[in-house]
Amino acid sequence: MTLSSPFCESLIFDPAFTRLKAYLIESTGLAYYCDKDSDLAARIRRRLSKICLRDCNSYLELLKDSEKGDVELDELIAELTIGETYFFRYREQFEALRNTIFPDIIARNRDSRRLRIWSAGCATGAEAYSIAILLKRELSASLAGWDVSITGTDINRGFLGRAREGKFDEWAFRSTPDEVRRACFQRAGDSWFISSEYKDGVGFQYHNLVKHPFPSLLNNLCFFDLILCRNAMIYFSRDIMRGLITQFHQCLVDGGWLLVGHAEPNPELFKSFQTIIIPGTTLYRKARELEYPVGLCEMECYSPSIDLQELAVVPNSATEAPAEQLAKADNATSAATLQLSDVRLLADQGDWKAAARCSLKLLETDGLNPKVHFYYSLVLEQMGLHSDAEQSLRRAIYLDRAFVLAHYYLGLILQKRGDRRGAIRSFENVRAIVRTMDLGLVFADADEITAADLVNLTETHLEVLQRS
Repeated sequence: MTLSSPFCESLIFDPAFTRLKAYLIESTGLAYYCDKDSDLAARIRRRLSKICLRDCNSYLELLKDSEKGDVELDELIAELTIGETYFFRYREQFEALRNTIFPDIIARNRDSRRLRIWSAGCATGAEAYSIAILLKRELSASLAGWDVSITGTDINRGFLGRAREGKFDEWAFRSTPDEVRRACFQRAGDSWFISSEYKDGVGFQYHNLVKHPFPSLLNNLCFFDLILCRNAMIYFSRDIMRGLITQFHQCLVDGGWLLVGHAEPNPELFKSFQTIIIPGTTLYRKARELEYPVGLCEMECYSPSIDLQELAVVPNSATEAPAEQLAKADNATSAATLQLSDVRLLADQGDWKAAARCSLKLLETDGLNPKVHFYYSLVLEQMGLHSDAEQSLRRAIYLDRAFVLAHYYLGLILQKRGDRRGAIRSFENVRAIVRTMDLGLVFADADEITAADLVNLTETHLEVLQRS
């Protein structure tokens, strides 16, 4: 069906089209379609045909449905956004990664030996895998023994399934040297599959930039060294873009980098970043010397080999109120004055070592509290102690079989590590538990998402995993 088809033209004259368009733009921020009625109508028509609806009013009622609307809205957004991606897209930016960004991060993180990267709006995964190839082929000596994590997120379930599979067609390699393709992929008919070594440390998960909160400790979307969000924000209104850029800034560690598409740089919108112009591209860096609001501090990174059982609770000069609380607890050799809120505050600040100390002190006197084990697992995961994080989650679930957030986070961890069966089992547990809850219930420990939000997220993860 072409954009000029009479079916699309008739949809534009549907009495409810204007209301549907307004609702869509308000709900998603996709201001790109404000003056593109024919294009929008064609894409809506494809959704109407697929779900067997005939008019805009019926479709608007579906989108507003409390149970089915969110899922359908995600499907429509996937139809409205273009998943155009290919390997090593924008050569100048990959040169900047190779020569400027990664050398800076490696020097800064030499003690922690950790590297965290987020590909936001990852589509079928070519960008995330391009980064993995660059790191392993050209920087492996500098990153030997490091904990490297690359997280790709998108709202298109089909794209995420393909990304996890690592399957690509010829068109995805139009900027890839033949030598790299032969070395990093295996051919199967008309398709190419990325070699398993380049999938190591690369994970994909569902996330809607406009609707779902971030930074998010629960969903492991925080404290990144590098965020790439290239050509996703062009669809959004200026106000939505401003909000997203602020959130990306909050998701980065001090000195962290943000890469956006060539059409997206804007001095006014990115004024909270240092702007670094190099030949062919513009880079954004979160300044290390930036003065933070009260309650935020510079992230401290620690070696994954640290023995947490030997950690002592000591004052930490980077945090004020929590540090005083920790010192008091240390002097009294008691966790009586500590609370879970102290762990959460320290975690929100990125002070993982102090958060771990606080958790261990709480476990001394409250070791049967599943929430303490849950928060401890979040801290351990951020410190790169993945197996310990999984074990702490399993202890939380052992103590409370209905601890739905522990099941959900365990699913995310297993999904990221490629344990498809384990992840499916965990998400199925979430689905079964949430069925017994009021869908309006708000989880204060999960970025204040509702039970209905958790249902939708879980169903999406299951659909992606089952397609893989």
